[in-house]
Amino acid sequence: MKKQGFLKGSAILVGMVAVTKVLGLIYKVPLANILGGTGMGYFSAAFSLFTPVFALAAAGICPAMAKLTAEKAALGRYADLRQQRRTSLMIYTLTTLTVCIGLYAVVRFGTIDVSVRYALYCLVPSLLFCGVMNVERGYFEGLGNMMPTAISEIAETLFRLVFGLGIAVYIRRYAIESYEQSGVVFGAVCESLSQAEQAALPYIAAGAVLGSSIASFLACGGLLLYTAFHGDGLTVDMLASDPVTENRRHHAKELMGLSFPIALAAVVTTLTGMLDMLTLPKCLAFAISRSPQSYEMFAKIGKSELPNFLYGSYEGLAVMLYGLVPTLTAMLGKSVLPSVTESLTKHDNSGVKRDLRRMLTLSATASIPCGLGITVMSSEILELLFSGRKPECLAAQQPLMILGISVIGCSMALPCFTVIQALGRPSRVTAIMLIGAIIKLVLNIALVPLLGLNGAAISELVRSIFVCAAAISIISKLTGSEIGVIKLCIRPFYAGVMCAVSSRLVCDALAKFGIGEKLCAAGGIIGGGVVCLTVLALLFDESIVVRSVRKSRKAEKNAPLGVTG
Repeated sequence: MKKQGFLKGSAILVGMVAVTKVLGLIYKVPLANILGGTGMGYFSAAFSLFTPVFALAAAGICPAMAKLTAEKAALGRYADLRQQRRTSLMIYTLTTLTVCIGLYAVVRFGTIDVSVRYALYCLVPSLLFCGVMNVERGYFEGLGNMMPTAISEIAETLFRLVFGLGIAVYIRRYAIESYEQSGVVFGAVCESLSQAEQAALPYIAAGAVLGSSIASFLACGGLLLYTAFHGDGLTVDMLASDPVTENRRHHAKELMGLSFPIALAAVVTTLTGMLDMLTLPKCLAFAISRSPQSYEMFAKIGKSELPNFLYGSYEGLAVMLYGLVPTLTAMLGKSVLPSVTESLTKHDNSGVKRDLRRMLTLSATASIPCGLGITVMSSEILELLFSGRKPECLAAQQPLMILGISVIGCSMALPCFTVIQALGRPSRVTAIMLIGAIIKLVLNIALVPLLGLNGAAISELVRSIFVCAAAISIISKLTGSEIGVIKLCIRPFYAGVMCAVSSRLVCDALAKFGIGEKLCAAGGIIGGGVVCLTVLALLFDESIVVRSVRKSRKAEKNAPLGVTG
């Protein structure tokens, strides 16, 4: 059985996330341009309602399976971990299927806005397919093989792009043709094309969500075929060396005992999106009535629709871009989990500390330059991606500037959560996220009526700082060692400052030559990225620094007296 080390596993997962995020942008940017702020409000609300249920039913499966598999593999319990895999597939297929049936009943008979109900109907089946995929992904991650996770994630994102965007475009065209022929769109009589487009938005959002469920189904089938064809790397001799296996009841109890606390932590984590959904529209309505002159630039949007429009612009544009980097760094926690678990099983504290330092260094290197770059280039990034949605970009610009700083805290915290769970303390993650959710709720209620969407972004910034500090503090206590996070962040911070300054300077310089806004934005991003990578290469390649110092000292020694370089 061939294992992938931390760096190779990280490279595979980070590469996978990079590909999926590019595909995700290709999917979400046109979708946001089709739906606009109001339609993205429906789309985001459906996911905000569904995500906590998904987290409770399926989010704990993958990390629990990875931890149990890594432990059994480290102890040579190969036949037992095969039995664990079969038991897990059976349990979670039945569990997620039962939850799907219950969700359909809740959506059908519950007091859910009809504009969101169609999207929820289409979203529910994905729970079953994601549950099965998470069992398989966790199993192979525990064996140190990240390829099944990477391939299935990329396939799912690609299918979501094709089917989600394709169905949304088809429904929009169907609605326009229906209006042109009869003036009726999905049973609603429309007097203008804009009314027809508004009437079709809930159905377009539902079509995009249906594409996500189809993508999950196809990716699940593909993953099962891939793992069946390639196998798990366990040989006959390895299985024969472990003749004793535990019964299914023991495996079920072991798995549920570990996955349930992780699932609770995941549920609390998803409260952020749900809190925004529950508080932002109402608080924004109060802010609009309190200071209507601050929202005059959105005068073309009806007063009753404006809160949902602003919420959709914030979630669909600003929060979507804000979540790109944390999703990337979260994979570092996945890739480090097998090696940390193995080191803990063998009581190798130095190995645990080494892997944690690598994980946090990579997290800081990815998040600090990106976060600072988003902060200084928020307006240009939005215009580059959503040029057809000027009002939405205007609403999301300042919140995204604040969320850019939040990227750093959130990106550092997420991989730490995976490690805390691997250390057997998932309840600590639950406590951190619950306190963070309370902070966000209080600040949303206090700040949004006064500052609008900027208040929501500030509350997320405060929450992310607390969550990051608490997660790193708990890891230090659990491992009994000082990781030295501030020292690890010095070089990434310097590179981030250089990246942000370079991006701004290049963008402004290009604008002075009369170059278009999109080209200026692209040039600024590319320029900042090149400078950042160059600085990081110089800072992290110690041989370059050492050679430079040695050459400088040698030159000083050889220089004539009184001459300095």
